[in-house]
Amino acid sequence: MKRNLIELVAAGVFGVAAIAGFATSQSRQPYDLTQIQFCPASKTEKGQIYLDRTYCNHRHYVLTEAWRRYGGYDSVIPYKGDAIQWVRDLPTDNPRQLEASAVAVVGLWGVAGCLIVRSQRLKRTDYEKSEAEKTEGYNVWLIDAHRREVKQHSTQLHTERLKDGLTAMDMEERKTLGLTDEENENAKARIQFEDFMKARAVSHSAQDKTIAENLLAKAKADKERAKTEGQVKEPEQAVTTATSNFTLPDEYKWINQLLKLPFRVLSGEQGSGKSTLERLMIRLLKDEGYHVVVINPETNPAVWSGVEVLVDAEDIDAFMGAFPGDIRARQGRARERLIDEDDFLTTLKDEQGLNGRVAIFLMESNTYEVHGVSPDLLAAFLKQSLTNIRKWGYTVCLTAHSDNQTSVSSALSGFSKLLDSQPRVDCIAIADPQTNEAVSSGKAWLKMKGVKDPQPLEVPLYNYPKTKQF
Repeated sequence: MKRNLIELVAAGVFGVAAIAGFATSQSRQPYDLTQIQFCPASKTEKGQIYLDRTYCNHRHYVLTEAWRRYGGYDSVIPYKGDAIQWVRDLPTDNPRQLEASAVAVVGLWGVAGCLIVRSQRLKRTDYEKSEAEKTEGYNVWLIDAHRREVKQHSTQLHTERLKDGLTAMDMEERKTLGLTDEENENAKARIQFEDFMKARAVSHSAQDKTIAENLLAKAKADKERAKTEGQVKEPEQAVTTATSNFTLPDEYKWINQLLKLPFRVLSGEQGSGKSTLERLMIRLLKDEGYHVVVINPETNPAVWSGVEVLVDAEDIDAFMGAFPGDIRARQGRARERLIDEDDFLTTLKDEQGLNGRVAIFLMESNTYEVHGVSPDLLAAFLKQSLTNIRKWGYTVCLTAHSDNQTSVSSALSGFSKLLDSQPRVDCIAIADPQTNEAVSSGKAWLKMKGVKDPQPLEVPLYNYPKTKQF
């Protein structure tokens, strides 16, 4: 408030000075002049010559100081030839015109300077305010996400720690530290969420084992039946399930290399194999300890397990709007811990959920705006994703049916070239000879230099099971 008043008062003072200086400088005669006119000689009846001003013409003006320095001076000069001179002084009516003009110029510059300083300060204030709101909004969204997870699954968990909350020892320690009730509640919710994640991991492991056994049993039954009918065919790939970490065969190592990049694009027609590749990437990233966030307005979150799914436009907008603020918050954590930014990723290995390493999958991105997702927030999210976000614990995968990036969002036209230059996998579809529908060819074009890569590499696609249980 005080700074505002000072800036406005200073601008007002300079403005008054500029107006006064300009008004004062408006003078037609800033110097002392001498006017000289040549008049025809006139004679009286007695033959005397006199000055008849009625017919004077040809006015000349010289500086009075020069006139006095270099010539005699009088109001009337005797007759010379056929004309006489009439001379008179014209004193200046504004002896300080130059000073007044200078004051006007300084005043104008002062007003401009005050306005520029004020404009820059207001912009900086608005920016700091928006950044603070984004950071605060992300923290609120993070807490709400944790609470939703705990509330949704708390009925399934009956461990002693969840029943009693924090142990007596924990409570005593927190009382000693002087934490408030709200901080205790937040700590309790965090512990509940961590316990839930561990319990869910055990549950998923059991589910995956059951799925694997069923798939293997089915494969054996099909093979025996094929032998009986004399039509035994060796499968192209062994079925791989999520019972434990697995290693891809050498011909699929390109997928591991692709996952080390901070950003990648999957494109291709429907049925070309994008979803299969997405599921495999999720599995591999889960094995590495990433918390996976799936953003897909057209999916059913109930069929997913082991990943966080966002389907509502409000939740998607909140997540994307808070994303740049979280990157800056992690940068601040690195500075507070006095560690180099290239070493920050190693500090997240022991962190859980959204506080640790996070992999984000933008599925069916062509439909986001149709479902009400803000194009500006999506554009800002993608711009942030195109920076080196991997060292801050993030990796992003964008899936789109079309290479035309404006079909993803109307706000992407400004940096579509940058998005098109990102590494991508174009899945190749072929027509099924029986149904004439598009199906995966089992191959894709790997374009490390973007959509216009002059030397794309043809790579095989791994046939990962159609499961959303991770």
